[in-house]
Amino acid sequence: MLKDWLASLGRHRGFKLLSLLLAIALWFAVGGEERTETTLSMPLELANLPARMMVTSEMPPALQVRITGPGSLVRKLSQTRPSFTIDLSGYKPGRHVFSLGPKSFSFPRGVMVTRVTPNPLTINLSPTIVRTLPVQPLLEGKPPEGYDVLEVKLRPPQVKVEGPYSELTDLKSLSTLPIDVTQLTCPTTVTTDLDLKNLHLTFKEQGPIQADLTIEPRQVTRTLSGVPITAGPRGARLVPAQVTVTLQGPAPVLKDLQPGEVKALVDTRNLPVGRHRLKVSVELPPDLGLVKVQPEAVTAWVGKSP
Repeated sequence: MLKDWLASLGRHRGFKLLSLLLAIALWFAVGGEERTETTLSMPLELANLPARMMVTSEMPPALQVRITGPGSLVRKLSQTRPSFTIDLSGYKPGRHVFSLGPKSFSFPRGVMVTRVTPNPLTINLSPTIVRTLPVQPLLEGKPPEGYDVLEVKLRPPQVKVEGPYSELTDLKSLSTLPIDVTQLTCPTTVTTDLDLKNLHLTFKEQGPIQADLTIEPRQVTRTLSGVPITAGPRGARLVPAQVTVTLQGPAPVLKDLQPGEVKALVDTRNLPVGRHRLKVSVELPPDLGLVKVQPEAVTAWVGKSP
C-alpha cells in the first residue's frame, strides 16, 4: 500500500514528501502553541463610493475585533494593524446593513473571530447636489463700551459645497463659526471657518474664511455746562461769564474729556472802550467737533487800560 501511495506522487516525489513533512511540522508547531486572545482595532475604510453619492450615517473610525488563536499569529496580527474595507461599488441610495461574522475577515488559519463591535454596520447612502451659498458672519458678544461694529466683509462672500439633496435643497446660507468681538477696538481681520451644524457637506473649493471687521469708536455727543469764557488780549467784564458747550466725537475721547481741555474765548483785540457784543469761539482737542455753544454771543465791557 505504501508503494502504491508513493507511486501516486509521480515525479519529484522527494520534494513533495519534504513539503508534506514541513506542513505537518508547522501544524504541530502552531497547534501546540498556547492560545492567546486579544482585541484588534481595525481602521474602517470605505472603497469605491459611487459618484454623486455620500455617506450620511455616523461611521466608527475602527472596528473592535476580538480574536483568539496561536500566540505567534495573534502577536503578528497585533503588530501589523490590519484594516477592514467595505466595497461600496454598485450600491444604490438608501440604508444598507452589513452583518459581520468570522467569514468577513481574512485571518490566517487557526485565528478565530469571537466578537465584532459595532455589529452590524449601517451605512446610509444619499444622492448629492452642488450649490453655491452665501456666507453670513456670526458675531459673538459686543465690542468694549463706546465702540461699534460698522461693517463685516467676508472673503470669499460665498462658497461652493456638495452635500445630500435633502440637506442642501432648502438651505439659504451658511454661517461662520462665532467671531469674538469683545476685545476689538479697531479694524481687524479674523480667520475663521464655516459652522456646518452637523451637515454632511464637502467644499469644492477648500480655503479659510477671512472676516474684515470695521470697528470704530461710537460717535456721541456730550454737553458741558459752566465753561468759563476768557477775554483776550484785553481784559473785559463779560455777561454771562460762562457758556454751555455741546460737543460731538468718539465716545472714549468724550468720556475721558476734562473740563479744562475745552476753552471758550472772546476776541477783544483793537476794541475801543465801551460795551460790545462779541461772538464766543471754542477751542477743542483733536477728534472733537462743536455742535453748538449757548449763548453764541456775550456782552463785553472794555474799560480803559490802567
